[in-house]
Amino acid sequence: MDDIMRILSVGWEIEGPGVERASLHDADSLAGYEVVLIDPGEISGLWLPYVAPDRDGVRRLVPGYDQGLSRALENLFSARKEELAGLLRSGGIVAVRLRPPGEGVEIAPHGGPPRRLDAYSFLPNFSLTRERQFLPFPQGIRIFPRRGRDLRDLDLLHPLSGYLSAVRRYEAVIVSPTGVPLGEFGRVLLRNRIGDILAWELELGRGRLLFLPSSDLSPRAAGEALIPGLLALLDEPLPSETLPDWLSRYSLPQEEPIRKELEEIAQEEEKLSKRRAALEGRLREMNAVKGLLFPTGTMGLVRAGKRAFRVLGFEVEGDELDPQSFRIEAPEGRAMVRGAWSPEGAVTTGAYRPLLLALDHLRLEKDEAIHGVMLVAADTSRDPKRRGPRYTESLRRACEEHGISLVTGEDLFEAVRAVLGGADPVPVRRSLLSASGPWKWRA
Repeated sequence: MDDIMRILSVGWEIEGPGVERASLHDADSLAGYEVVLIDPGEISGLWLPYVAPDRDGVRRLVPGYDQGLSRALENLFSARKEELAGLLRSGGIVAVRLRPPGEGVEIAPHGGPPRRLDAYSFLPNFSLTRERQFLPFPQGIRIFPRRGRDLRDLDLLHPLSGYLSAVRRYEAVIVSPTGVPLGEFGRVLLRNRIGDILAWELELGRGRLLFLPSSDLSPRAAGEALIPGLLALLDEPLPSETLPDWLSRYSLPQEEPIRKELEEIAQEEEKLSKRRAALEGRLREMNAVKGLLFPTGTMGLVRAGKRAFRVLGFEVEGDELDPQSFRIEAPEGRAMVRGAWSPEGAVTTGAYRPLLLALDHLRLEKDEAIHGVMLVAADTSRDPKRRGPRYTESLRRACEEHGISLVTGEDLFEAVRAVLGGADPVPVRRSLLSASGPWKWRA
């Protein structure tokens, strides 16, 4: 095969050797190229300027009353579907930029069922079977608008991984409305955090159909990333399940060492993946503690407080009756902690009374005398250095009179920072469990 491929770009902004540009309407037969790149983003322009929405919001064409537009659209899409099917059966590549489907158009003939066209109606029809699973394509998939930056699980071994590594955000995802596992029918190249497919490769006929998200690359840079990968895909042999069994008996020199090295790399990647997951988990825990400085509401402060006390070496247990309260325990003693958040003004005694009642109940009804801790955060929309009073004077006096530690989110954060920096947590715990009124850790 020549190094220069014949590449047709339909709406896809790409520059490089062998690239020709045309619209879906004006292009030569798509089967005459080795690679066809299609951006569905502008395809709805074939009908949007000419078909106004009806009262129900649907753009609708009625054959015989639309000056031939419905017939022209159906003929165009039918021809392009057949051409793409022929291209794939002959071993070519079709790459589709993953876009939201946009507004479709309904063709409603008199006396017949309506037919719908959208920006993806050029996709050819194939029937895919994997063991006992069946997927009619493209009827068995849906493309939904969904935006995000949470990119995960990039297939680093795929020839187009260089292009996909430049993707920074996505605007649409591929899903199966019937729950069929799409990963069993094609190679998933990229997902988001919840597992939606962002890039997908299907083997159709002897060719490949690819769905790829947009990148922020310029047309020239996109060509430099895409074209070598597409060339590599054209040279790549068919997967083993489509090859005859006898072919595996014909090996080449150095083939086995390469396979072994790939296995070693896969093992190293698995180790790195586990290490990355562990580090990301630790980092999430640390970031969660920052909720002491900027909590997402009262419960956000409580969650951050629980994590902070665990860092200080306490065992933490939630309170079933009061979600704003939790218990902490360490060799130095036990305490009941209650969180209170005031986004604008200082925290008042109203937040303190439930804690006092809970402590009295434990002391009188269960003969448990444990310490009380009031965890407060106020004026949290501003930098801690610019905030006003965190609690009222009446709350301060009440905590002092009843032997309750009054702890601000900022002071607890500083104690956690000191312990993570190497300070002994024992004096921190002992000080916190013995304070009456405002508490601040000083080494």
